[in-house]
Amino acid sequence: MKNIFKKIFLHAAAMFFLTAASYALPGVVQYIPDTSGEYVFYKDKSFKTETIVGFLYYNESTYAARIYSPANEKAKTTEKDITIYVNVDSSKAGFTMTGEKIDGSVDGNYELVNYLHDMLYEFAKRRQNITLAKEIKTVDDDFNQFGGAVKIKFNSIVPLFNIEGISAADGSSVLQLETCGLLASSTDTSFTEFKGVSGLPKDKKRVFKKDKHAEDVEVSGGNQKITLDTQWKQSMQNLWLLGDYALLSINQMNLPANIEADHAFDILARRFSLGSTHSYVIWQQSKITKDEKQLSIMNVYFQPDTGNVTRDFKIITKNADGNFSMLAFTVFDGVYQKSRYYFDTILKSYKVE
Repeated sequence: MKNIFKKIFLHAAAMFFLTAASYALPGVVQYIPDTSGEYVFYKDKSFKTETIVGFLYYNESTYAARIYSPANEKAKTTEKDITIYVNVDSSKAGFTMTGEKIDGSVDGNYELVNYLHDMLYEFAKRRQNITLAKEIKTVDDDFNQFGGAVKIKFNSIVPLFNIEGISAADGSSVLQLETCGLLASSTDTSFTEFKGVSGLPKDKKRVFKKDKHAEDVEVSGGNQKITLDTQWKQSMQNLWLLGDYALLSINQMNLPANIEADHAFDILARRFSLGSTHSYVIWQQSKITKDEKQLSIMNVYFQPDTGNVTRDFKIITKNADGNFSMLAFTVFDGVYQKSRYYFDTILKSYKVE
């Protein structure tokens, strides 16, 4: 459980402080600058069989794009997995490619390579044509690859092109965001090994029973308080564990001098909605709410290698001194689903004074 916490919380928290070293898509001033290693994957419904397309940002002149579809016995199609790595001229406003490397079998599949080229160019062009800040913006457009008239939903929380989804004229989804992530290093294969997620994956079977004799205990750290019970054990300063089922931490975060609090909330919303090494956020399960004083984020993470599904909560509150208090709470989803009232009651007891 501690390793899961490190992947979901510590890595994302560190990335918040690297914002100043971020880059941007050529020809675009990003409200939330992209960070090297950020990627997105979409379910692309323009294909007859199950297909995902993904895009990875290295820096303002280097990108990757990937298309993957599993073998389909009914359609008599084989597995396809192609990734292209492209260099672009960042001095030009358009997405002008200057070099390319291709991984995967392209024999008989070169149209898929061309499709990735088209998507990089078309997504970049459409993002360059709008001004986007903290709002979610939906625009009408004409997109040949998706059948003509479409509506494109832009959201600055989503990395790279800020595209959350595309719908056809009849309202049906033709491109749906599946996951966003951040590579931990040059050896992290999360982007090249992702194969899609359908719905909410089922967590491993786990047995958790609340002790009827457990007594409520209020724990605190600085200006934060929350009510747990005697089943929870303090592991280190400001960190409590519920056996191998859940963990909870309360922390303080300083606000960088060059970032306003409202902007910081949006940056954190992105940072805490990115998957880490082989741990993928299921975007369609995510929930983000915000007001002037508080940001709440709930994400579900799926780890295909282990079959683990975790549910992660972040509550970030602006303090009177301008800095932030943060609650981080992670629980295995199978345990949460069977004891939802118990865990929700704990979360509702959280207070910042």
